[in-house]
Amino acid sequence: MWCSLRITSFLTISFVWISASFQPLPKPAALWRQLHSTGAPKNAARLPRNKHFPLHGGSRENLSSADRERRDEEKRRNDRKDEVIIGRTSARRGESDYALDPKATEEEYLRQASKEEQEVFYSTERGMELLNSLKLDEAEKEFDKVFTIRPNAYLWQAGIVKFYLGRIQEAADVFARNARTYETKFGQPASEERIWRDACELKFLKSMSPSKRKKLLEETSDIAALIKPIPDFASDDVFSTETRKVMKLTRDLFGATVHSDMNNEILARAKLRSLCGSEDKHPTPDRKMWKLNAWFYLGLHLDVNGDVEESKRCMKMALKMCPSSGKSDDIVHTLPLLHMSARDWFDDSEFDEDPMIDDYSTEDVEFAPQKPNLASYAYADPFIEKSIKNGVQKMKFEQLKEALRLRGLKTVGSKQVLQERLFYSLMDDSGFHSGFAP
Repeated sequence: MWCSLRITSFLTISFVWISASFQPLPKPAALWRQLHSTGAPKNAARLPRNKHFPLHGGSRENLSSADRERRDEEKRRNDRKDEVIIGRTSARRGESDYALDPKATEEEYLRQASKEEQEVFYSTERGMELLNSLKLDEAEKEFDKVFTIRPNAYLWQAGIVKFYLGRIQEAADVFARNARTYETKFGQPASEERIWRDACELKFLKSMSPSKRKKLLEETSDIAALIKPIPDFASDDVFSTETRKVMKLTRDLFGATVHSDMNNEILARAKLRSLCGSEDKHPTPDRKMWKLNAWFYLGLHLDVNGDVEESKRCMKMALKMCPSSGKSDDIVHTLPLLHMSARDWFDDSEFDEDPMIDDYSTEDVEFAPQKPNLASYAYADPFIEKSIKNGVQKMKFEQLKEALRLRGLKTVGSKQVLQERLFYSLMDDSGFHSGFAP
């Protein structure tokens, strides 16, 4: 009997153990196995993403820090889903931005503007329309109204009007004030204002006879007493922020002329002339208006220095580059037409294919430097080469010596030797490093 009882107990325990061995896994583990064997089940999205998910149950909060952060971020996104404010947060799917309507924005501004601000706005608009229509006297009256209401208004175009009306000192004052306003507010160089202010100084001095100019400078001892200056920046690094190539070269050109720096004047003029390119029957599009601006400012520089004929030719080329023949709301397109109208330069002559062709003539040239064989690729730009050659040729003997001295070069030799020495040095400085400069 005792033996039967032991056998019965043994069989019962064995049956229980075998039955336990064949029990199905807990549901989470079964789902995990199904996910890796037969594809994702319908409720697989409910499973935690942690690769250490417990196969035999356990806490669902047993997540890594990365998974907890992802879970919290999803929760935050769900919480913010209904807090979208167009224009302040992300836009809802299917929503569109407010329509851009400059006219409506302008009207809204005027509704909220004070009476003084409205008068400044309307006088500025009328003045610009009159300027683009070449009605300078009427434009000046509108711009003067603006300055009467708001003396520190930023309106540098008013200086252009006064410049072409012959009020050079008043124009210089407008450009200087506007340059200070712009540079103080934005910390960027006011290139246009500085260029035109320097043009005023050159025009003012050129309009006098040499004896009168000398006497005036002796009496005043400083041109700043006659033409209002623009204070320089504490660091020259600010001027390097000018990204518009034509404006940077133009500012260098006028600045060098004002400071009697013939080396940099020749270099800047040559580079500007290079940007103008060659003229053929099918010129390339001037999308960035490099050619238009380069021709215009070359012409302006020649004009304020008294070279009327060359200036006239450059202005004709600038006008030719204008897509609307100067009839535009864009002041850049208006300037060539304005200059020629103010100077009364319109005639029946044809446009010159190359308005500065005389600069490149080799006739009667006192020096003709030969390009070394090894430097054949150094002078690949004929416009820069010929412009520098022409500039050096026009320099007097004493000017050549001074230019060479400033560059740390020898100043002994004949005029032709000095010309060649300066020519090679300037060519190397313009970017064509031949290694043949003396």
